[in-house]
Parts: sequence; structure tokens; C-alpha cells
Amino acid sequence: MNETLSLLLETKRQKYEKVRAETRMLLDTAKTERRINTNQLEVPQFVLIPKRRTIERINTAIAQAQISIDLLLSWKRFSRGIVSTFAESIAGAWAKKVKIRFIIENPLKSKTAKQLFQFCREKPFSQIKFICHCPATVLGIYDEKEVFLIVKPNTDLPDSPALWSSNPSLIAIAEDYFEILWLTAIEDSFQCP
Repeated sequence: MNETLSLLLETKRQKYEKVRAETRMLLDTAKTERRINTNQLEVPQFVLIPKRRTIERINTAIAQAQISIDLLLSWKRFSRGIVSTFAESIAGAWAKKVKIRFIIENPLKSKTAKQLFQFCREKPFSQIKFICHCPATVLGIYDEKEVFLIVKPNTDLPDSPALWSSNPSLIAIAEDYFEILWLTAIEDSFQCP
């Protein structure tokens, strides 16, 4: 009788320990999931970058891009960016084989414009198209994960804050807008009326 009771008690104790261990695992899993969800909520999806930090943030985004960059720019911002402001970052992105697509306003005919377009077209990971007007929205999409919108598109870049977002809905809107413009933009500059 003593042996049977001891055996039954041992079996119950083992079942209790097993249930206890499973309960601990469930609690640990729930804590980990809660931490992950809390961290995801803590990552800001919308950030207003002050005007003095816009260039720095864009340089960082270009440097961190691994797959693609889509940019919608005015001629003035494009020419300054390629020649000086973002030249080093863009060269680094091309060296990493990051695909960069530019949609820019059609500039006036000039030797400088032709040289810049030729320079970009010679890069194997670069494409450029033109629209016949200055874009009302200046934006960039990085690896389809991050988007920036310049708050004041008609000012110089150092004088305009930017809205940065990792929000999937805002990124989808920006991508759709960019793709529509890409399909309707022209490939040869100076064809606009």
C-alpha cells in the first residue's frame, strides 16, 4: 500500500511539475510577445525632421538603402543634390548596386543639364524621367520601407522640414503616386512644350 501511494504521489508530482514548467513557458512567451508589440508601438511611424536636420537625415537614408531609392524632385534640387549635397551618398548607393529612379521637372536646355542627365544615364543602376512642371510634392522612398515628404517643396532644402514615415499606408500612397508619374513621365528631356 505504501509503495502504491508513493508511486501515485510521485506520478502526480511529475504531472504537477510538467504543468508548472508549461505554465512558465507560456508566461515567458506572453511576456516576450508583449515586449515585441510594445517595441513596435514605440517605433515612431511619423517624425517631423527639423529644417536644419533634413539634409543629414536624407544622407543617412541614402547610405542605408540596400535595394531601391525613388525620388521626385525639382530640377534645382536634383542638380544640387547630384553635384554636391548628396553626391557622395548617391555614389555610395550606386556602388552597392542600389537602383535609383529620378522623376524631375524638365529644365531649360543647357549644357549643364545634358551633362547631368548623361552622367546619371551612364550609371547602370540609375533611371531618369521628366515631367513638364515643377512637382507640387517632393518626396523620396527608400527600400519601400521609409518615405519622406518635404514640407515646403518650393524652398531650398536646408530651409524646409520633412515628414519621415515608416507607416505602410503612407508608403503605399507615395509608391502609387510615384508609379503613376513614372508611367506618364517622358524619357527624353526637352520634349515638354
